[in-house]
Amino acid sequence: MLKKTGVHMALVITALMLVLAGCGQKSNDTDNGSVSADGKTNAEEASASTKWPEVLRIGSLPMEDGESSRNADQFAKDLGEYLGIKVETFEGEDYNMMIEAMRSKKIDVTTFGPFGYIIAVERSGAKLLAAMNNGPGTEGTSVIVVPKDSPAQTVEDLKGKSFLFADPASTTGHLYPRATLMKKLGITKDEIETYFSSVSFSGGHDKSLLAIANGDADGAATCSQCIKMIADAGLIKEEDVRVIAESDPIAGGGALSYRDGLPEDLVEKMREFALGYSKEHQEYFKAMGAAGFFPAEDSEFDGVREVAKLLEMSPEEMLK
Repeated sequence: MLKKTGVHMALVITALMLVLAGCGQKSNDTDNGSVSADGKTNAEEASASTKWPEVLRIGSLPMEDGESSRNADQFAKDLGEYLGIKVETFEGEDYNMMIEAMRSKKIDVTTFGPFGYIIAVERSGAKLLAAMNNGPGTEGTSVIVVPKDSPAQTVEDLKGKSFLFADPASTTGHLYPRATLMKKLGITKDEIETYFSSVSFSGGHDKSLLAIANGDADGAATCSQCIKMIADAGLIKEEDVRVIAESDPIAGGGALSYRDGLPEDLVEKMREFALGYSKEHQEYFKAMGAAGFFPAEDSEFDGVREVAKLLEMSPEEMLK
């Protein structure tokens, strides 16, 4: 593992070499002496692109029981010790806030859902570090649930009832269940809002499941593994909700992503840490309903892109 002091010393030597080299150049040299739009020379920009940040910031979304926040803090602590730099957590309210925070460089790393990830790639220049799931060939699904004592047996039985999506940028809590409703009901995406008496966003899978368990909503969309995950957190009982529909399999999984511009050696060190984290920290992934982080390619999320294209839903429309 690279030590922070070693990296710092190497950067100091590199900076000195650049200064000495600059002293021997002619005034009309257009390489290191050229100035970019933000006032930095090429040499300064090259140095900045290889320098590790003093503080690495990880974004996380809150859960009702607080357990996910504690897990995120522990992950940040472990990552900081592995890298030898300070790592802090930034808690956002929703995917939209996370996407904007990465775009404005307020966070460096976070885990998006598949659709949140493809939006972040487009809007924030996000890069894929690894995928959180249960391993190759274990694609999850989105499910539509109702209270256990609901008379509804199919989505058709929810006509004129209240319905909850989780988050506008959620794959399993909005994108795929919207496509499932269109397919099963034979309606357009715009007709969904009038099919039900009300359609709204709860703000998270845990909030949707709590609403269903408490009888505060007639139907809701969530991820298939979320029911057990939220039940294990003590927020609901699995038998409090009943599944009446399921989407097609969703490839990709949670996308551990980093912002463009981080030094490549730092990125590789973070990837190394993430891929090995499940060996001694299964409790972290159990709380997330996954087995670990696995190697992944951006192309694995093309199926999600196709569904978004099919629904004709742009990032602006999904996040408005």
